[in-house]
Amino acid sequence: MQKKANPDLDTMSVAIIGSGLAAVGAIKALRNLGIRPTVFDWGEELDQDREKRVVALAATSPVAWTPADRKWLNENHTLRDGSSIPKKLVFGSDYFYGASRAEAPVKATGNVPPFSYALGGLSSGWGAAALPPQSCDLSDWPVGADELQKYCEIVLADVPYSAADDALSLNFPLSSRNAVPLQLSQASEKLLRALHKAKVLKEGETIFGQARLLVDAETGSEGAGCRYCGQCMSGCVYGSIYKAARDILALHERNEIEYVPGCLVDGLAEEGEHVSVRYFDAGGELRTRGFDRVFVAAGAVNSARIVLNSLGEFNRKVQLKSRGGFVLPVFSLQRLPINWPHCNTQPGLFLELKGKGLEHWVHVQISTENELLMQKLGVSAEKKSIVSRVKRFIAEHTFLLLVNYHSDHAGTYELSVATAADQEIGNPLHSVQRKSFPQTKVMWASAIRLLKLFLRIGCLPLFPFAKLNSGAYHVGGTLPMRSERVDNLETDTLGRIHAWKRVHIVDTSVFPSLPGTTIGLLAMANAYRIVDNIQWSKDIGASE
Repeated sequence: MQKKANPDLDTMSVAIIGSGLAAVGAIKALRNLGIRPTVFDWGEELDQDREKRVVALAATSPVAWTPADRKWLNENHTLRDGSSIPKKLVFGSDYFYGASRAEAPVKATGNVPPFSYALGGLSSGWGAAALPPQSCDLSDWPVGADELQKYCEIVLADVPYSAADDALSLNFPLSSRNAVPLQLSQASEKLLRALHKAKVLKEGETIFGQARLLVDAETGSEGAGCRYCGQCMSGCVYGSIYKAARDILALHERNEIEYVPGCLVDGLAEEGEHVSVRYFDAGGELRTRGFDRVFVAAGAVNSARIVLNSLGEFNRKVQLKSRGGFVLPVFSLQRLPINWPHCNTQPGLFLELKGKGLEHWVHVQISTENELLMQKLGVSAEKKSIVSRVKRFIAEHTFLLLVNYHSDHAGTYELSVATAADQEIGNPLHSVQRKSFPQTKVMWASAIRLLKLFLRIGCLPLFPFAKLNSGAYHVGGTLPMRSERVDNLETDTLGRIHAWKRVHIVDTSVFPSLPGTTIGLLAMANAYRIVDNIQWSKDIGASE
């Protein structure tokens, strides 16, 4: 898109709070307008010792890595501590999970909702699945899927994107002319052929294809392409998997943003034609800066904390929506060839289900061999003992399904802000999860569909070994967009609560509901849309 000429933009001061995917979407839209925003972020990064080792490994080929190198890359204590579903770590670190910070102003009982203080937010550790939204999953949104599709295409034009124009396109447009698909593992290719041969494909009900991921598949592109080293689930030393931090650092290096790390934003206040941002610096000192506009992209948990604290809405309970689901192992009667560790270990295939009993798309990621599964099974690439061969046999007949549901059918949290104790920085936000599991009817409907489908290709879902995801991978909906705002915490289509005209919440906080498919691309696209639809002027008019 071309930059829009507007004389007010030359002197416009704009702030972004956060550095995750939504923040990047908003920043790129602002840069398209010629605005250089200030980005407030805590900006936690991987510790220096780990970073040095990552840099050293990135300078070599995977074939040169030693068994000790791979053991270090694969280190994940949650595989041994009894966790029903292993926790995703990066090079053995959980730094990007905000809950790992003892001083974080978020307290929780039970399962902790995901939030982050990392540079790049949760994208610093999680995967990069990307599907455009569908109308059936946005029935309560005041913004249509067609409009959001336009912004998905804008976002995808500027990030690495692995995708194939296959059967998924029957319902989910490819959305990019620049997509370059990763090389599928032999096991994924075999499953894909079996699904086609079984003739289970049906537009609008059962579609499948190669997983669509924000991953650089071109090995010759600036050295960042996938090396098929078998470590995707533990952290990519080559930077092939897209992370928001990469864009933030690049924009900072080109002086296109002012990046201010070490900031914990406490609250906002509109004062006439300006917005005051109140924040604690790294030393715990309270500071204030003024701006013409502010975009809040701190993540659904911390954005809620900032807004509630700003309005003085203490002890008010706010619902945080989540996507739930389960992890399901599947046994294949036929042997699945194992390429590990010489393959990409992110999910290789997507399967989307809708129809009877399923009003929203159920998103299923199909993962064959990956380092987490191999560790859980005790499979080693080096050992050749009889026990190792038995374990490898199991691995050659097992793959995993990660099943995700729309937030209408998943768990919720309750959030509330309490006044700070003397020793705390800022008013803490408390969280309690009150409903943990997907709705029974939807679970049964999807389970029956999965059973029938996989039996047709000689595979048996092992439901007794399924692990419910009682927590959440994605959350939002604390400050939902509405066509007509009724509650003072509801937002308009530009992400503004009723009390504010110059503050826009742009992350998943404003999602009225969360599709079961993918969230990251939608978060970037919606943030870009909000910025792009503002009538930019220092004098706020009724037209906005």
